[in-house]
Amino acid sequence: MNAYATAARRLRLAANVFEARAHHRSPALLDIVTRGFRSAAGAFEDTAPAEPGELPEELADAVAALAMVFRAHDFHLSAALVAYAVEPVTGVTPPMKVLGAVSEKLARDDFDLQKRRNTVLHHPHLESADDEVTSWALRALATVHYKHERLAAEVAADNARLCHEGRTAFHLLPAQRQHTGRRSA
Repeated sequence: MNAYATAARRLRLAANVFEARAHHRSPALLDIVTRGFRSAAGAFEDTAPAEPGELPEELADAVAALAMVFRAHDFHLSAALVAYAVEPVTGVTPPMKVLGAVSEKLARDDFDLQKRRNTVLHHPHLESADDEVTSWALRALATVHYKHERLAAEVAADNARLCHEGRTAFHLLPAQRQHTGRRSA
């Protein structure tokens, strides 16, 4: 399967993930975005492969439109879902930067989300021939990125507190990287 066919498959699966997991007060908007995913999937299927890493203009426009709608509305899923779907063609994996939290709890939450993302990415879930496995990976990544985006807002507010002025980011030691519930007494 070429990169365009893989991206088309992921976009179809992302449409199913979006349809099942997205939340918004406007059902019509949810339907529009779901159709946008499916339309983009059809466009990828109908397009002959171009230069690696480059999207033809009509595909780039469809992908940009989906990402723009995600940025404009809160669907309880991240726009990273779109980026992971087209990653076979673009070669671009959505980044997840360390947030630089000064509070230990927020630094631990950031680390845990980073670890969850890396676990999904370092296993061949996205490349699986099984649609359920690939759908699970897309859903997990969109959810982890969404939680990370929410955490970023929380970290920004916490870091801006007067009591944290001048403090450097909290760095977890190896022993601190375990979840509190998993530490031995």
